[in-house]
Amino acid sequence: MNKLIGGVAAGVFMTLGSAQAGMITDVVNQNGYVSGFLDSYSYYHDITDNGFVPGSDLAVSGDISIKVTDDSRWDWFEIVVFTIEEFDLDSGGFTLGSSFNNTLEVEALAALNADGLLDVTVTSLSGDFYVGKSILNVVTEAVPEPGTLALLGLGLAGLGAARRRKS
Repeated sequence: MNKLIGGVAAGVFMTLGSAQAGMITDVVNQNGYVSGFLDSYSYYHDITDNGFVPGSDLAVSGDISIKVTDDSRWDWFEIVVFTIEEFDLDSGGFTLGSSFNNTLEVEALAALNADGLLDVTVTSLSGDFYVGKSILNVVTEAVPEPGTLALLGLGLAGLGAARRRKS
């Protein structure tokens, strides 16, 4: 009997303990032109289109890749600032006219968990260029509901009480 109770408890823990992780890839295709000093281009990624439900799902990690191409005019160089949510150099950064790849840090993940949206702004400090395809990859996990955890606790308490009564 003890082995049966232990087996049931282990099965319940393994079922609830294994989070259902998933990968969401959101692609935004654009051809936005940034014309020069302090001009910017803004857009957003919406992962709710891909099945993400804020409050039920949790974005735990991710990365973003933004393609930037020269406009074929003769410039000395381009300095590009990438702002992800707010300017903080955690998820955002600078490049010298090349594409941008970075991991999402706490502020960007918090924004995704709040409403499923990630705001992106690309700004020129020097030169003009086109903002192309932006790819956002996010790893998600399901958040267990409080009711499920309460039922698990009651069930385990009941098993413990039944075991004490038999002893």
